[in-house]
Amino acid sequence: MLDSWWTIVSLWWLMIVSLWIIVIIWWLIRGSLVISQDLTTKLIIQEKKFRGTEKMIEADASTRTLSVDIGGSGVKVMILDSSGNPLSERLRVDTPQPPLPEAILNAIAQLALSAGEFERVSVGFPGVVRNGVTETAVNLHPDWIGFDLARELLQQLQKPVRVINDADMQGLGTIAGIGVELVITLGTGFGSALFVDGKLVPNLEMGHHRFRKGETYEQQLGRFTLEKIGEQKWNQRLEKAVLSLHSLFNYDFLYIGGGEAKLINIELPANVKIVSNLNGLLGGINLWSLTT
Repeated sequence: MLDSWWTIVSLWWLMIVSLWIIVIIWWLIRGSLVISQDLTTKLIIQEKKFRGTEKMIEADASTRTLSVDIGGSGVKVMILDSSGNPLSERLRVDTPQPPLPEAILNAIAQLALSAGEFERVSVGFPGVVRNGVTETAVNLHPDWIGFDLARELLQQLQKPVRVINDADMQGLGTIAGIGVELVITLGTGFGSALFVDGKLVPNLEMGHHRFRKGETYEQQLGRFTLEKIGEQKWNQRLEKAVLSLHSLFNYDFLYIGGGEAKLINIELPANVKIVSNLNGLLGGINLWSLTT
């Protein structure tokens, strides 16, 4: 009889202990899920915090923009006020070699520290850009293909970022917004941008289309060729390019910028104008006026 009683008591305590173990395990699992969900929520909120400030920033007259121009030979930055006027000097460093994404992002971060305070970032990139992702990078490094530059730079600088083709950004700082306007940039490569009544046709990349003698505009007029054939022959080719582009686009205005535009010594038509290479940075302010 006594043995039966102890058996019942033992079973009863075993049930209580088992129940407590189940309760403890349930609380541990529930706590882990809550912590995991909380961390995920914080990450999402942080992402939305920067992505979602764009409209608010557009309406703020005191907003400062860090404008960045990534080139094959140099990386440049400048701070602009809400009207697009420079608030800092243009700062420049040579493009890191090899021009890998991490190295160029670090260069931008260092320049940003020297430039001053800013609330948002505009970037001109030498290649096709779609939704902040770089799809081509002929004059940089293959690692840029498929690289989410906007996201990576947002995480590094902790500011909202927009990215666009560099010639497109040059055009945003140049055009009058009337008729058909074509912009070309002469530098490491041959950049191009097309606007119709102020509306951008993005990622034109005319430089990689055939020009003459089986070669592209970039192959005929890029910096490598300039150094090889000299200024005189290069100018002769440029003159032919201007005529070719006019026949192709029937543009109302053609603007020529880029680092090598200073070497132009041919007589240009009345509707063709040489513009400052600084426009590639000044256009950063208008990038935030584009609908995305």
